[in-house]
Amino acid sequence: MKTIIFSIFLLLTASISLRAQSLKVKSDAVKISFQAEKQKAKGTIGGFEAKILFNTEDLAKSSISGTVDVSTIDTGTKKRDEHLRSSDYFDVEKYPHISFRSESFEKTADGFIMKGQLKIKETMHEEVIRFTYEDQVFKGKMNIQLSNYKVGDFSTAKKNGVQINFHIPIMN
Repeated sequence: MKTIIFSIFLLLTASISLRAQSLKVKSDAVKISFQAEKQKAKGTIGGFEAKILFNTEDLAKSSISGTVDVSTIDTGTKKRDEHLRSSDYFDVEKYPHISFRSESFEKTADGFIMKGQLKIKETMHEEVIRFTYEDQVFKGKMNIQLSNYKVGDFSTAKKNGVQINFHIPIMN
């Protein structure tokens, strides 16, 4: 009888450890910054919320989805921030969030690569995010082309990239 109970315990423990771990974000410590190449503008965006299931040993069981609050864009210039929030650019009244949903993960020599769908306004486009996960912190970056999302009067320019960097700590 003890052997059966012990075997059941081992099976339950093994099945729990194989599932992706649900991680809770330390919201007050998240840092997301951006730098636009062409405009030489840089700043931050906040209001990050996410659902993260992550298993470094079985990436197929992992998924990450999240949003940021576009009204929190801060470039340090109030007039520019108001313009970015307007219908000329992000149209915060109509589209208050930018969202991302992962589709696949790959382990690399220096971290991970995640592919997924980034949605800005009504447009979704596949993006690639390179990141690390160490000491309960996701750190990474991605480069997007604004021409893929029809954001702003310069959005048709092919060379109009924005680099996004993030630091996302996880609670213990």
